[in-house]
Amino acid sequence: MKEKMDQYFGITASGSTFKRELTGGFTAFLAMSYVIFVNPIILGQAGMPKDAVFMSTIISSAIAMLIMGLWAKFPLGLAPCMSMNAFFAYSVVLQMGKTWQEALASVMVASVLFLLLAFSGARSKIIKSIPVTVKQAGTVGLGIFIAFVSFKNSGIIVPDEGMFIKFGGFDNPNVIIAFFGIMTAAFFLVRKNQYAVFLGMIGAAVCGLFIRFGVSMDWFHLSPEVVATLPKLPEGSPIVIPTEPMNAMMNETFMVAFKNLDKMLSLDSIVVILTFLFLDFFGTATTLSAAATQVSDIKQENFEDNKRIYSADALGTFFGSIFGTSSLSTYIESVSGIIAGARTGLMSVVVAGLFLLSAFFYPVLSLVTPAVTTPAMVVIGIFMMQNITTIKWDGGFEEVIPAFLTIVMMPLTGSIALGLVLGFLSYELCMIFAGRIKEIPKVMHFITLISIAYLFTI
Repeated sequence: MKEKMDQYFGITASGSTFKRELTGGFTAFLAMSYVIFVNPIILGQAGMPKDAVFMSTIISSAIAMLIMGLWAKFPLGLAPCMSMNAFFAYSVVLQMGKTWQEALASVMVASVLFLLLAFSGARSKIIKSIPVTVKQAGTVGLGIFIAFVSFKNSGIIVPDEGMFIKFGGFDNPNVIIAFFGIMTAAFFLVRKNQYAVFLGMIGAAVCGLFIRFGVSMDWFHLSPEVVATLPKLPEGSPIVIPTEPMNAMMNETFMVAFKNLDKMLSLDSIVVILTFLFLDFFGTATTLSAAATQVSDIKQENFEDNKRIYSADALGTFFGSIFGTSSLSTYIESVSGIIAGARTGLMSVVVAGLFLLSAFFYPVLSLVTPAVTTPAMVVIGIFMMQNITTIKWDGGFEEVIPAFLTIVMMPLTGSIALGLVLGFLSYELCMIFAGRIKEIPKVMHFITLISIAYLFTI
């Protein structure tokens, strides 16, 4: 059995081991697991039943990762994308006035369009037409973005009226937990330990448990609201049969998207569909570009030409719309599994299994808080930041300006899509200004027009 699995996934051939794949899968799961609890909260604000979203998040993510692992045979995790569930809830439902049922139908149509692009030559042409400078800048910007978000979620940075943001301070125990985890990961990174990301999160969780224990022993004095944010051991039995969430999903969100497809012909619905498609398409492209830099023995072109990777993303979104959640996307957090040593699709299968198990053992996930995942996000940001050396800084301002705008606008606007759009537009304009319009691929002109249209939707 072990030999067949080795041959099927190519574990030995890729220079990996079963231990690395399992550790990478567990590491990626810990880094991604927050989505299981955050997604129901965000979509719940759009009126969706939280129990149903909890279960649909788990099932759709598991299906997508099984497709990625068993069919695409690649070490990447997929789950409902945080930027797209925010667009789903706050823009489509709360601002545009669409029902969440109509929003799910929009997600379904966008996933079908994405799947058609994935299996056609159009998708490959589009990706190859994107300037290398913008793609690498997107990777750098995304690394800064996720580090920024993790700093915010753990309280390391907080809003400030005068300077917009400031350091949160060590009076917040989550800041201590996050920094302890970062320093733990740094220790093992410096010592070239391939499990640095995983050990960093373990260190953060242990630190959090110690602080919680100290509060119970009256060593520290924290408010009940702060204590509630700390990692904690599960109360009672760690095994819970998820009967209620499963029933809620089957009764309230399952197949709802199909029933609302007849409402997708209006102009505003078409705009919503194209925006979902845009976010998913380029978000996946940027994430794959980032992942490619972490697998030295796989060429960048192999990522860009791999129809199965993009198809797994599209199929995941399709199944997500059926069960009842917003668009799925390849998770940059899952790169932590690659950094931990995983190289094959077995990692994705492991993550899928852990997602399914989390429905039964979800009390154990009380150990995983935003502060605990911060070390993983920071390490990913560090690795992605290294791509800044591949940008053609000496290639003229027509290369520098798009790279700069892409990098800084992603974290400063909180939008990966907007950062890419501004990169595309500035590249086209700067190449025209430089008299190099003939060097611009024809597909880039189309991307520019789509980018301009996108600006009118925000």
